[in-house]
Amino acid sequence: MKTFKARGIVVREYEAGESDKRLVLLCKELGRVLAYAKGARKAKSKFLAASQLFTYGDFVLNGGTGFNSVAQAEVIESFYKLRSDYERLLHAQRFAEICERTVLENTQCDELLLLLLKSLSHLCGSAYSPTHVSCVFMFRFFKYYGLSPSTDSCCKCGGDENLGFLCGEGAVCGECARGAAFAISQGALYAMRHILGAELKEAFMFEASDGVLAELTKAGKLLWDCHFDVRLKTDKLLETQVIHRVVAEAD
Repeated sequence: MKTFKARGIVVREYEAGESDKRLVLLCKELGRVLAYAKGARKAKSKFLAASQLFTYGDFVLNGGTGFNSVAQAEVIESFYKLRSDYERLLHAQRFAEICERTVLENTQCDELLLLLLKSLSHLCGSAYSPTHVSCVFMFRFFKYYGLSPSTDSCCKCGGDENLGFLCGEGAVCGECARGAAFAISQGALYAMRHILGAELKEAFMFEASDGVLAELTKAGKLLWDCHFDVRLKTDKLLETQVIHRVVAEAD
């Protein structure tokens, strides 16, 4: 049995046995790592804090054949503030679910890990709305996987004029709009260009109306459905929460 160190974030936790947990970690240099935290659900467990969803920390793991057990764990950041805002928490859960379901074991994913950490930090402590942060996360996620949509030219004919529609590959001009998913504003296209082209620390730094953010959210869902045959459990919860918020604001 080998012992190794891993710095990463818990992107999934689930119960095992009477008091244990199984964890899915997204780790620097190692990618997706499965780990077993014995007794982590006990109130006095030394792994109680480190085994919580979103916890970023340093882990010492004992590795066996298809099995890793947590020997030591030290918390770097818990992102605890997420628990105080249900909508932000749901967005964070969606980010974690996307990473957990798309990253393979033994696949280096440092850039995606950094994106997740930056996005969670903004959800916890910035003035940006959770929808704003979510839009940046999604388009940078597509960029990470080499799936950036075309935003400067028509993805069908290559023209750069009259771009006003969107399909699964990106912007579409008016002449090629037949079969496009929906019309998209110039403001939304500008925001997409900024998100995809800026350095990560600057990708969040733009202003957008609620209407533009709604377009970006719709575009992100279109791209996800086109490229990933995965139904996200958190989508249903987010849709319900948004409806409740809209109703509350109307009252």
